[in-house]
Amino acid sequence: MTTATWAWTTLKRLQSTDLTVEKFWSAASVWNAKPHLLIKHLMGAERLVSESLAGEYGDVLSSVATKDLPPAAWVGDPTETFRCLGLSSGKDIQVEVWKLFTKKPVEWNDYFRLSVFDRLNSTAVFYDCTPKKNGDNIKYAYGIHFVDDWLELRLAMPSNKSLNDKKTLHWMTDIFFPKFFNWTINDKGSKPTISSLSHVCVQMYCNLYSRLKEKYAKSLMNVWTEVTDPKKYIHKDIATATYLMLLWGDTKPCFIDMGCGNGLLVHVLNSEGYSGVGLDVRSRKMWAQYPQSTVLKVTSVDPSSPDCKFPQADWIIGNHSDELSPWVPVIASRSNYNCKFFLLPCCPFEFNGSRYQRIDSSLSQYHDYLKYLEKTSTNVFKFNVKTDRLRIPSTKRTCIIGWSKNYLPQEVDQVVQDIEKFANSKFNENVQFVPRPSEERVRNCTKLDKDLLRSVVDTVADVLIKSSGGWKCRVTLGELAKQIGEERLKKLKKECGGLQTLIRNHRYIFVVEKGTVGFRKPVKDCGKVWKKHKCWFYHNYPDKCPLNEDECCNIH
Repeated sequence: MTTATWAWTTLKRLQSTDLTVEKFWSAASVWNAKPHLLIKHLMGAERLVSESLAGEYGDVLSSVATKDLPPAAWVGDPTETFRCLGLSSGKDIQVEVWKLFTKKPVEWNDYFRLSVFDRLNSTAVFYDCTPKKNGDNIKYAYGIHFVDDWLELRLAMPSNKSLNDKKTLHWMTDIFFPKFFNWTINDKGSKPTISSLSHVCVQMYCNLYSRLKEKYAKSLMNVWTEVTDPKKYIHKDIATATYLMLLWGDTKPCFIDMGCGNGLLVHVLNSEGYSGVGLDVRSRKMWAQYPQSTVLKVTSVDPSSPDCKFPQADWIIGNHSDELSPWVPVIASRSNYNCKFFLLPCCPFEFNGSRYQRIDSSLSQYHDYLKYLEKTSTNVFKFNVKTDRLRIPSTKRTCIIGWSKNYLPQEVDQVVQDIEKFANSKFNENVQFVPRPSEERVRNCTKLDKDLLRSVVDTVADVLIKSSGGWKCRVTLGELAKQIGEERLKKLKKECGGLQTLIRNHRYIFVVEKGTVGFRKPVKDCGKVWKKHKCWFYHNYPDKCPLNEDECCNIH
């Protein structure tokens, strides 16, 4: 397949009987709109142009590649641009131009991509039409062609040129194409999903997130005092703050963050000039690192009480607020008619504090819980609800936004009465909402009686030693539990996660795999600390340590 100036080469082919033309176009739409799923330095994309043209995709590619058009050519009405390129309107092919936003937005660092779809020939072509600063850059396009049970990856280049860039070829053949094939097989594009950042401008999000990250991330990383991963939680809350600031636009609302945890979201919002307070049942070590302008308060909130309301608040926030999550819309309803809510649920809880029980077995517990919260917020709490997906390092990243009330101000009293009645129906006569204790118990075996801990470890080791198989021996957790006995197991469960937690905490002795336990055979250079602890195997295992003293990281 050739044009006057461009030649096409097949780079790779993959076959599956599950391939259909519908699945092919679904996958093409995913890659077209969401390149950030595969290119990690991208934040998102915005479609600038969508036009139906006459002719073949090769004609469009040749015409666009001949000139390095400035970005302004694709803004507004592109009809004149296509006319200058010798292209006319028609129904043969669909042409789109997208702007791809990088995570570090610099004017020259954003990309423009031409997408051409020929549905008659089941071909999708993609071309980087970013203006080149250096005319020597080799131009190329790549396309996916579907025929029968095959997907073909094709490379297009000017007839007198060749692509010797091994990194680019590797990305196309070994990263992009297998992923695209997988999307096609799994019909990714047909699955109903909530698109991300659908209620804010992606370009503004990229710019603001980059600014906030530059301003706060490094300094917070240097003073992080929590046991949680700073790389995850700092970027998560900066991204959440970015989203809220764009959602609020030019306004500066007053907010209440229910169950604010480490207080980072409140800190960023307060520092950016938003008035609000974070409430939690206990303080965190990180609170001491924030300036006085960050308003955080220790208080035990009873959301089931009609008095739990904030009349001056414009927004109630629930950011992975666990037991308080279902109550966030209720508190927003009580507070005042104009009060809105932002809810980012994580662990599923009911109104009485018990774990939420899934209703729809066709959904995961998390997605069923989202459906439950959205339904009650709309039908019971009478909110006009929006949903969106944040760009945060978490699998629980779908948010529910109570944007406005769908009833009149004079109906507030009656609606709130109905809400309280609904909430109370979730409680039995002897069951009331119990907030978390102000002190979090340590349940990781560190508070266990040393004699109990030693006896359990000795029992597990003794069972493994007596079993045949040596280093390859594996015994089920159930069999070990029988040997340890009910009395000791109860003590373990009371002070830690149980037998498995204790065994995992002794990873220098044991390995846990698929419900079985065995000895972890020492290997050379495996320890981060050299010659600080005694080698358990040298002093306790019948065959001693398999390593020589100069090879083992522990003391013989």
